[in-house]
Amino acid sequence: MQPSRIALKSGSEGIAAINTIMSVMGIDLKTLRPEPCVEGYSTPGGYSARAVHPIALAKVMQIARLIKEEFPEGRSLSAIGGVETGNDAAEFILLGADTVQVCTGVMMHGYGLVKKLCTELQDFMRMHDFSSIEDFRGASLPYFTTHTDLVQRQKEAIKQRKAIRMGLQSDKDWTGDGFVKETESMVSN
Repeated sequence: MQPSRIALKSGSEGIAAINTIMSVMGIDLKTLRPEPCVEGYSTPGGYSARAVHPIALAKVMQIARLIKEEFPEGRSLSAIGGVETGNDAAEFILLGADTVQVCTGVMMHGYGLVKKLCTELQDFMRMHDFSSIEDFRGASLPYFTTHTDLVQRQKEAIKQRKAIRMGLQSDKDWTGDGFVKETESMVSN
């Protein structure tokens, strides 16, 4: 987060994140040469498309929180990374992005992807009765916490479920719905 913080402190109006990630795709263990190669030689290339989407989501979430906490005076965040569907765009907006950019998706699927992406984003908005992007921008940010907090929340949930079960003295005290709920609670956390 330090590069984003420094850029914003220095007067940047916004951040665009993320670009491709420099990577080496592999080494051919027979020839001992990097892959892919041209005449036996290679150079690190950009890791992009769907593969970077989870990484981009994490970085956008972190930068959105930084902007919200330290630079609330209206800095912008443009999200980039593995956008191929309207749902991909919605995820970035839910994390606080002001805009969403697409590059590799259009290179791979053509410009028709943009219209499809817009239609899918509108479908998502209708499904949730959102009339504007502002209705859901950053809506998922409050649900991120620390590992320590997650462990504590899990402990509390287990403690509460145990307290509820203590009232069940025998199998006849269980109802079908109660059994299903208890089973679901053990696998849905």
